[in-house]
Amino acid sequence: MPPARPSVRVLVTGFGRFLDVTDNPSGRIARALDGRVVGRAVVTGLELPVSFVDGPALAIRAAVDLDAIAVIGLGVDRRTTTVDVETRAYNRGDGLDVDDRALPVLEAGGPPLLYSNLDAATLAAAIGGRVDDDAGRYVCNAWLYTVGRALMPARSVIFVHVPAAGLDPERLLHGIGVLFGEDPTG
Repeated sequence: MPPARPSVRVLVTGFGRFLDVTDNPSGRIARALDGRVVGRAVVTGLELPVSFVDGPALAIRAAVDLDAIAVIGLGVDRRTTTVDVETRAYNRGDGLDVDDRALPVLEAGGPPLLYSNLDAATLAAAIGGRVDDDAGRYVCNAWLYTVGRALMPARSVIFVHVPAAGLDPERLLHGIGVLFGEDPTG
């Protein structure tokens, strides 16, 4: 019997309902990928509340509990028709989350910008998206900033905005496979 292939865990998070988005495609994608395997990567999908505080905290806890090597956050951007792989987050937020909470500064004394440490160009090419450098100022930005500050550099962290029409989960699974699916020992 051949030895078991080493596996790595990848956490994919999406968000639940907010405002008039009753069926958030990002949460639907995360749920669809839960338990999927591509090469040596085992994916855990998790739907989070649209909260400046609770969403990132749940993602951080899950990544640590799973010992995930990477965390890919998903959120919907209703203003675009493209899939945008975000590389930069700001230490500030605008608007109110589902808890009616505003968080103008995400981390007191924290750096003004945070840059993702995952290969955005490779992921974008694999999923048919584009690289973008602005995760906005809402909960998606807060997710990338807060999760990145807590988990990098030990884990890879990136955020992907999907359009209202969503993204085929198989495309994201393919992207995960390109990044993490191959067994480096052959």
